[in-house]
Amino acid sequence: MDRMMNNPWLLRIITLTFAILLFVSVKSDIESDNQNSSSKTIDMIREVPVEIYYDDENLVVTGVPDTVDVNIEGPTQLVTSAKIMKDYKLFVDLRELPIGEHRVAISNENFSEKLKVRTDPVYVNVVIEERITQEFKVDLDMNENLLAENYVLKSSSVEPKTVTITGAKSIIQSIGYVKATISSEKGINKTFEQQASVRVLDLDLNKLDVSVEPRTVQVKLTVEEYSKEVPISIVRKGTPKAGLTINNISKDTETVRIYGPRATVDKIDRLNVDVDVSKIEKAGTFDVKLTQPEGITRISQEKIEVKVDVTEAPSTTEAEETVKEEDTSASSEIIEKSFPGMKIAIKGLPEELESKFNVPADGVVVLVGKGTAEALEKVQSGDISIYVDAQNSEVGEAILPIQIDGPSNIEWQTSESEAKLTIIEA
Repeated sequence: MDRMMNNPWLLRIITLTFAILLFVSVKSDIESDNQNSSSKTIDMIREVPVEIYYDDENLVVTGVPDTVDVNIEGPTQLVTSAKIMKDYKLFVDLRELPIGEHRVAISNENFSEKLKVRTDPVYVNVVIEERITQEFKVDLDMNENLLAENYVLKSSSVEPKTVTITGAKSIIQSIGYVKATISSEKGINKTFEQQASVRVLDLDLNKLDVSVEPRTVQVKLTVEEYSKEVPISIVRKGTPKAGLTINNISKDTETVRIYGPRATVDKIDRLNVDVDVSKIEKAGTFDVKLTQPEGITRISQEKIEVKVDVTEAPSTTEAEETVKEEDTSASSEIIEKSFPGMKIAIKGLPEELESKFNVPADGVVVLVGKGTAEALEKVQSGDISIYVDAQNSEVGEAILPIQIDGPSNIEWQTSESEAKLTIIEA
């Protein structure tokens, strides 16, 4: 053995063998490294959810995107495995940060250490705010173009009337409108109910990211045909019976509601009710049927009650007996006398204007005089002037007092105390 070890050729052979083995080993490692280097891959995982760690009972966080893209680089096998297994996680941890604005990095977990991971974006700007809850009144949001022609929204109700809204303090303070939005096909012509979604908007009508409870409300809409309330005017027709004086005609209803097309209804300012005084025989209360104007579909009531106050003159026989028994006092007894069909004159109206009587119809009234029989006997129609002073009237509707000029020893009164005129440019 010693001889072998002392043999120089043997030592040379052993040394050469180890040199060859070392060379093969180093070459194998270099080739292995080159092979590993050439099998690296760069890939992207899109729309990876981002979790947020914070006190969600008392705080609200904005600025963190729901998802981000992730670039990964490394050995092909690990990149492929990461995309298939999806056991990684992205998150931002805000639990130690105070209220305010912050720039934070998106962190990751469960990626292989041999992978190079980069999120897009790497950093996000977040705002941490106080979470508050406040109650708001819900208003109706409805496009009236949905209503059928000549129909209007009479009333609406929302139940519940208020909702509870929770969100960031700054967003709650920016709320401008809380609306229940009606969705329906065009042509609504009757009352209906529906569930309506609640929308929360700022003053510029931008939708706000808040939590609403409840998210829907029950809305009831009362829809009816277009209408308007108009006053009633009593118009006397005919001539009272002989010996009967109509002192006054009063009504129990001052206004009624008329229904129909908007253009027709808007033209009517007053509903005239004709009372035929020629058919009145005594004082009392009776019903008068309302006449429906042309184009009007209905009136809120079919008739009204009127009360008539009359004075009956004594018969000729009774008058003669009274004269015989009280010829001294007869000349001083106060009686009434009616002058029907008296025309109202219009004085002082500027030349550039024209007028038309609305009440009384055609500008005709019944004139009643109270005085002694002797004084009334002497009165002629030309002794009396009935007029309205339109000197200061303007274009439009005018209500003017009816004035009377007549013998001063008689008390005068007309069936209407005021006249209503429509004044237009000539």
